[in-house]
Amino acid sequence: MNTELLHTYLRGDATAKQKLEVLLWIEKNSANRKEYEQLRKLYDFSTWNGDSIQLLNRKQSAIRRLFTIPLVKEVSKIAAIIIVAVGGTLFLKNLTNSGADLLTQTIEVPTGQHVNLTLSDGTKVSLNSNSKLHFPNSFDHKTRTVVLDGEGYFEVAHNADKPFHVKTSKYDVKVLGTVFNVMSYNNSDIFETSLLKGSVCVSNLKTTEHVFLKPHEKAQSTKDGLSVSQLSSEDLFLWRKGVYVFKNESMLSVFKKLEEYYQTDIIIRNSEINTTTITGKFRQKDGIDQIIRVLQKEKDFKYYNDMDNNRIYIY
Repeated sequence: MNTELLHTYLRGDATAKQKLEVLLWIEKNSANRKEYEQLRKLYDFSTWNGDSIQLLNRKQSAIRRLFTIPLVKEVSKIAAIIIVAVGGTLFLKNLTNSGADLLTQTIEVPTGQHVNLTLSDGTKVSLNSNSKLHFPNSFDHKTRTVVLDGEGYFEVAHNADKPFHVKTSKYDVKVLGTVFNVMSYNNSDIFETSLLKGSVCVSNLKTTEHVFLKPHEKAQSTKDGLSVSQLSSEDLFLWRKGVYVFKNESMLSVFKKLEEYYQTDIIIRNSEINTTTITGKFRQKDGIDQIIRVLQKEKDFKYYNDMDNNRIYIY
């Protein structure tokens, strides 16, 4: 569904024909309804708090939109303004708070989108599809700690007195000032940390295992623990620009990542494709069906998208 049309519908400016188009799209399947409800929450949040949503247009190769949302009204409190970029469209999917003074925030990224934001210390973060980041409005403690469920690319503002921690359900990543990528969805066994600049220490939350990474090294979880290897290409992080890149990666690994990116179950009934390796680039906005059709050219297989149950069968 065209995002601009959804915005028009929610503002109440849609024509009768446009309203019918949106309603038919919502009723088509549960995934569409869920996406609509999440967008509805954003507009409700703005209305409940008496805040205005400013829509700014920038004419580039794609139109971008900025939603500027004041998180608290009193300047004496921890006032923050978050400008969030999702794909080619800037959009805040869901914002929740914890505590009366809104000390912490949670950003959730819609399926098939990505988000860019800047934290209060100047750290820049990009979040991939279906990711969540829990962070404080202000880093007032001895460490700067955020909690990640999904994939995030961090450009950490240097502060020798306050180490920066990215906590996941599996590992803790500790830095002072650096550029790195972390992929760790809570419901997946995938964990990867790739370092581009600086240094990081990756620690297992359940054991004493830890590794230190040098620039252009990657740590990933295996059945035997953390494995360190050379980073094959920085193109792997082009998801920040709406492009998924896979380089000499097994089809099984690719499908596992697509499950998380597009929040769908992929059931593989053709085990022969698991060890097939692929290299390719895919536009995020093309969607999972288009990506799978391209993958079919690499390895002969069939698939069925059961949209009612949010499942894809590979056979």
